[in-house]
Amino acid sequence: MKKPILARVFWSVIILLSAFYLFRGIRFRFLTEGNLETKVFWYVFHFLTALAPLILGPFQFSKSLRIKNVKIHRFLGKIYLLGSLLGGISAFVLGVRLDLEGSIVSLILLSLTWIFMVAAAWITIRNGNIKDHRLFAIRSYGMALVFVFLRLIGDIPQEKLFFFIESPEMRDSTLEWISWIIPLLVIEFAISWIPAIKVKRKFKSRVID
Repeated sequence: MKKPILARVFWSVIILLSAFYLFRGIRFRFLTEGNLETKVFWYVFHFLTALAPLILGPFQFSKSLRIKNVKIHRFLGKIYLLGSLLGGISAFVLGVRLDLEGSIVSLILLSLTWIFMVAAAWITIRNGNIKDHRLFAIRSYGMALVFVFLRLIGDIPQEKLFFFIESPEMRDSTLEWISWIIPLLVIEFAISWIPAIKVKRKFKSRVID
């Protein structure tokens, strides 16, 4: 299967999963009785701001859009970065005020990592560093997609997924941690570690007098 076809399949799967879990998330948080009694403003704010990276991500990584419509790419990129930044900030606030003690540290570190990736993407493009800008943008989009991965693995019965952990609270906490650690590791393997390992450089031997 050629790379363009693989890319289309990949993005199609990402879009479908995002739409499916977004619908489920809206139904659970906003349409289920008892799930929006507190922190209403921050849940709504997080939902509205996080929509930007979720929707615009696939378009921003389109090679044809970046090359043929640079102005549109830059305009959408500003919305993407702003939405990601505000989404990360609101996630931080929700993490600090979270009722589930085992998930507080995980969500706070996730939000801070997301904010850093977004800030780094903005700083690198301001400095004209397109290569690293793209890499940080990929990382930031990976952080935005954590909610998809969390719900994807959350659909697996936890007594089977974490059969070696007896405590339900520990299972929930473990699920929160791996929901963003695994995607981040996969991204780093793909865009940083593996390419670095494959690089071969020729060194000329020097004669020491």
